[in-house]
Amino acid sequence: MSSKSSGQDQYRLIYWGGMPGRGEFARLAFEYAGHPYENIDNSKVVVGNMRNVLKSGFPPHFAPPMLQVPSGQMISQTSNILNYIAPKFDLAGTQGLSGEEAEVRRAHVNQLVLTVLDVNDEGHEIHHPVGASLYYEDQVDEAKRRAEAARKERFPKFLEYFASVLESNEEGSGVYLIGNKTTTADIALFHVLTAMEYAFPRRVATLKKVPKYKSVFKLKERVEGSENIAKYLASERRKPFGNGIWRYYPELDGEE
Repeated sequence: MSSKSSGQDQYRLIYWGGMPGRGEFARLAFEYAGHPYENIDNSKVVVGNMRNVLKSGFPPHFAPPMLQVPSGQMISQTSNILNYIAPKFDLAGTQGLSGEEAEVRRAHVNQLVLTVLDVNDEGHEIHHPVGASLYYEDQVDEAKRRAEAARKERFPKFLEYFASVLESNEEGSGVYLIGNKTTTADIALFHVLTAMEYAFPRRVATLKKVPKYKSVFKLKERVEGSENIAKYLASERRKPFGNGIWRYYPELDGEE
């Protein structure tokens, strides 16, 4: 629930407005937990302030998303933000654990989040395989080759891996990635699957029919149908996909 309420437990998330992007991973965690936060459009913040220690504190920050925590300090990098808020919002999968066991569990959750973020990065590289500073129209042929490899090789490999995680998590009964409750890893996977379906609807429609990927798409449906996420997705706070990391170009999609 995005809110401008003040208080010692106030968080402020800074990211580009008008698109889900990398900031969406953190937004979804806040929304799932039902924890208030202020969403600040990065375009309204002087970009140079991110790298100015007098403005944002030490160490300087390379790029958004950034999160201002209740103490007033800033942290950045998507996985780092999720790793920070996970135990505070009961999204770290550490219930019933302590000491080294809890630390390793948090590391495992972060490991899965980082894997999801690798896939997220690939989503952008599909339509911009030559250079991010070039227009899509300047690299269409290369993008088509990259998209074909993603559809035939990368997407199945990604789904197969997470299906194996779900299957081998005895504690989660094939429903949760880690433990027996939702973690930031489940939320991150939900978001990337949603983005993938937006950018490659034909390919994902085919992949959904493959039995061995069924558990992965059921996880997506579970997170999507949770009370707070369902409310968020139906609200104006949820920004539509478009000219961001995952983009829809019909010529890059295919059923295979």
